[in-house]
Amino acid sequence: MNVVNRLRRTRRVAIKNFDEELYKLVKTFASLEDRSIVSIFEEAIRQWIEGRYDLKEVQLWTMLEQSYEENIRVLKDNSEALKKYGSGYAVICDKKFVGVFNSYEEALESIRRECRLHTLVIKLPYREEVRELEIGLPW
Repeated sequence: MNVVNRLRRTRRVAIKNFDEELYKLVKTFASLEDRSIVSIFEEAIRQWIEGRYDLKEVQLWTMLEQSYEENIRVLKDNSEALKKYGSGYAVICDKKFVGVFNSYEEALESIRRECRLHTLVIKLPYREEVRELEIGLPW
């Protein structure tokens, strides 16, 4: 089973401005085949995604963005604790706060020991600023 077929239902989606006649056709086919409308949309979208030449790259970017968001959440959950450090480098990876280190080199060593995938290294003192940082697809 490929990655696209392992996606879970976790969100309700509304499609605005969808062609009404096309929707009626999908609904009729779903009824005739004793299927749900969702299953037909999922099948069509899976076929479209699997036909993309850049599927692996998009999956990697999606995973990177999800890991970033999870690590940022951990950072925000620990922001008060980080304020007590005057300087250093905080390391967050794999959805956990690893620690604060005196030097960047020490932080890198901890990453090699503790982290499997994506890591945030935050230079302290940490100040939560409202700044837009966009990561995502390169095109």
